[in-house]
Amino acid sequence: MTNDRLREYLTSVLEEMKAKAEEMHIQGVAAGAVLNKNESVDWVGGMKVVETPFNFKEGWNLIAIAWSKCGEAMATQADSGDPAHVKILGECGFVGGAYEEYEGYKMSFAFSGALSEEDLEVAKHGIETMKKKLAKE
Repeated sequence: MTNDRLREYLTSVLEEMKAKAEEMHIQGVAAGAVLNKNESVDWVGGMKVVETPFNFKEGWNLIAIAWSKCGEAMATQADSGDPAHVKILGECGFVGGAYEEYEGYKMSFAFSGALSEEDLEVAKHGIETMKKKLAKE
């Protein structure tokens, strides 16, 4: 699959993550990145804001946190926030980033802005939605 086609899928998945967050009555930032089959470094990534990218009242940059969750999931090849993982510079250690490999594709999706469990639910929704799209290829 071309990276352009993969980017189309990713954009669609981020829209579905936004819809899931709205259904759950939460706001924040959905982020995702997918590595195409037979690629090693060319991740295709994107993000979608759900109402607000920042929580100034509590001092949260939801964009930065969502991408940190994605990055941690990519680096560890596991969901973010595992307390046994020794954080490296740039990682926050927050729950809410999901990672999975599916038929040669590597995927990392995250959400930031709600409770950790809710963030992870939206992230997992992104993984499952992307798998459905990739299964059609």
